[in-house]
Amino acid sequence: MVHERNRILLVDDEENCLRALQDVFELEHIECATANNAAKAIDIITHNDIDIVISDVRMPGISGMDLLKQIKRIKPEIYVLMLTGHGSINDAVQSIKQGAYQYILKPVIMNDLLAQIKELLQKIDEQRAEAPLQKLKTNLPAGKVIMGQSMRLQNVAKLINKIANTDLPVLILGESGTGKELAATALHYSSDRSAKSFVAINCAAFPDTLLESELFGYEKGAFTDARTSKAGKIEEADGGTLFLDEIGDMKPAMQAKLLRVLEEQQFQRLGSNKYYKIDIRIISATNRDLRQAIEDGLFRADLYYRLNAVSIVMPTLREIPEDIPLLGNYFAREFAAKFNRKIEGLSTEALQALAKYHWPGNVRELANAIRRSVALAEGKQIQLFDLPPYIANAQYESPSAHVGKPQKLLLADVEKEHILAVIDMVHGNKSEAAQILGIHRDTLLRKLKKFEKQ
Repeated sequence: MVHERNRILLVDDEENCLRALQDVFELEHIECATANNAAKAIDIITHNDIDIVISDVRMPGISGMDLLKQIKRIKPEIYVLMLTGHGSINDAVQSIKQGAYQYILKPVIMNDLLAQIKELLQKIDEQRAEAPLQKLKTNLPAGKVIMGQSMRLQNVAKLINKIANTDLPVLILGESGTGKELAATALHYSSDRSAKSFVAINCAAFPDTLLESELFGYEKGAFTDARTSKAGKIEEADGGTLFLDEIGDMKPAMQAKLLRVLEEQQFQRLGSNKYYKIDIRIISATNRDLRQAIEDGLFRADLYYRLNAVSIVMPTLREIPEDIPLLGNYFAREFAAKFNRKIEGLSTEALQALAKYHWPGNVRELANAIRRSVALAEGKQIQLFDLPPYIANAQYESPSAHVGKPQKLLLADVEKEHILAVIDMVHGNKSEAAQILGIHRDTLLRKLKKFEKQ
């Protein structure tokens, strides 16, 4: 593997030693820079991206120990390995105390050094990959957590960090339960608008007339029940971020009114002739195919292009299976703390069942499944039999139960199967089913009507 971004600096006053080390590393396609004294090394470190320094302890002029102190002062993130002779064990101990990562006794066993450097480079790669997600974690408000080790999620985090301080409208795409609102929250709190309001509204939760009053607000007497004036979500978000969840469910007439607000950066409350200037960033989200909705005449193309300056695609849980154990054990600990239960995580069998289930409800479904399991579990671990039956039994199903020929596996069919299974599990209680599915009850009822027509 070529570590193009990893740079090693070799520091030794003995030219033969430098050349020997450099040759070994470059045969392994590991880039190296060299310096035959500490002063030159400091200059290279100051003007270049160096990840690892391998330095001799004993050098004329500035010693390796003094070089170590200077490196830790100007670039403490650099890993420093010190070379020391057999008679210099005290130097080795002192170097560790001063912040060296490791010390290596001379004569150097090249195979051992090479193995150690490769391991360290891999560690640096992993830390670098996790950095974007770690940055988002520190920005999120209390109670909000984003986690994962998959490359797909790391790439989402990297994109969020890249566009956070722009005012570009963002469209977040993904299935229900993939964390679209969490991504929107991370965008807001990573931006320079973070001190202002983050206002979210679910466009599918309101009929058209009520959605208009919720967004724009109204004056007293604007309609029969308008006994007082009320600011809308757009006004509340002034200076901050407005998150329009399930934008794909908004009717075309309402879309036209929203488009006008985005174009003119002003709006009117219902029942008022006054225009209010606004400064908001729009983030929207949907689990629908908006391009198809445009073709079907259900979504305005001009609004789509206005909202979709940048799009973020949230991965399904099926696409990031390596994150399931991490998320499952996290939810187990979180709900155990809330329920005052002494549960440390999931058993191997339970984790295997989670890995084999197809998760149409994604992370939200996983969280709800673990919450139920924590409530039922009696031991220190969640066992296979503590999981919901439809998940526990997934490990006994043939892979073809959920993965047939690709052209026949439609997302709509998977969603329908899962929704009906959840409703059956809660004995027809649609409010409870909606809560488990993580959708509004009205959205569930609309989906059921659609299933009936099919």
